[in-house]
Amino acid sequence: MAPRLLSLLLAFFFLGIPSVESTTLVQNSSLLKVQCVVSTSAWEARSPKAAWMLSLRSADGKVIEEVLVKAESNPQQMSLGLRNPGQYILATYFDANGNRAMDRGLFGNPTEPYAFSNNVRNRFSEPDLSDQRFAHPGPLQKLVLKAAF
Repeated sequence: MAPRLLSLLLAFFFLGIPSVESTTLVQNSSLLKVQCVVSTSAWEARSPKAAWMLSLRSADGKVIEEVLVKAESNPQQMSLGLRNPGQYILATYFDANGNRAMDRGLFGNPTEPYAFSNNVRNRFSEPDLSDQRFAHPGPLQKLVLKAAF
């Protein structure tokens, strides 16, 4: 009888106390959806292995998650899952030939469509992090990125 009672007490103890982290995540987070659009010409020239490469970063530019999503439609909606409210940065490129790498030209310029959050552009380098940051307030948010060369 004692081992059974001990098992019940342990089960109650471990199953009855909710994890603070998981409770916080459910209460304070929301789904972050992204819609990516690429020009018709880039879409028509794609390989059967074409994919969207998404990189979600923290406000200071550190990578949180990188996702590869098969290109099935244009525009295409993708979910980056539950995210706590805060400042984020999103970068994406359209891997038109399916080689899983950002192709570059002779001078290092991208030859595949790419986009940054807030649709900011910089002619010769990645835009400043401060220009790319966006606020994720908590409720469902949808970002529209227009990938271009």
